[in-house]
Amino acid sequence: MKLKVIQPGSHWFRRMVHVSGACVLVYYLYPDSVLWIHILKIIIMLTILISAMIVEGLRLSNRLGERFLFPFRTYEANRVGAYIWFGISISALLLFFPQQIAGPCILTVCLADPLIGEIRNKNHILSVIIGIVTCLCIFLIFNYQAHIALFAALVGVGAEGIKSKKVDDDFLMPMAPAIVIYVLTLLGIISLPEILITPFPM
Repeated sequence: MKLKVIQPGSHWFRRMVHVSGACVLVYYLYPDSVLWIHILKIIIMLTILISAMIVEGLRLSNRLGERFLFPFRTYEANRVGAYIWFGISISALLLFFPQQIAGPCILTVCLADPLIGEIRNKNHILSVIIGIVTCLCIFLIFNYQAHIALFAALVGVGAEGIKSKKVDDDFLMPMAPAIVIYVLTLLGIISLPEILITPFPM
């Protein structure tokens, strides 16, 4: 199935989906210390992701109507949609990384990435600068030291600029700084700050 044009409204729909992704941080408001809550959170998250993958598989096999093509860019006609990479990256961060790493990395792809995309076509250099500043502020909010926050911001924005036909930047932008910070933590080069989002008392 071919995408001949980007349908009106799809651009802002994609932006809205990006920004609304920040809502997944409510995940941290419910404590993992309560086993059934921990299991339920994982089940809900994986159910959403797997359902999206099934829909994507149907789309790529031309089993869905044209109305399902609304949010996609033309180059996504025959490749995995960015929303799948978006979902995989967020799920991986929530499942396998501590909040101090996952939280800011999720917000960078939800907030900084669409901001960069909006500005890039008008002024590429300005988009990079604003992207770095936005990511820097996000990491600072999560109590990172300034030099570590700046380094993470540079890694994230640098990864966002990588254009690959196989992996979307919605995966690369959050995962690159997450992996780098995690490795540096394991090596004892840096230490993680205190968690920002504390769960509800249960």
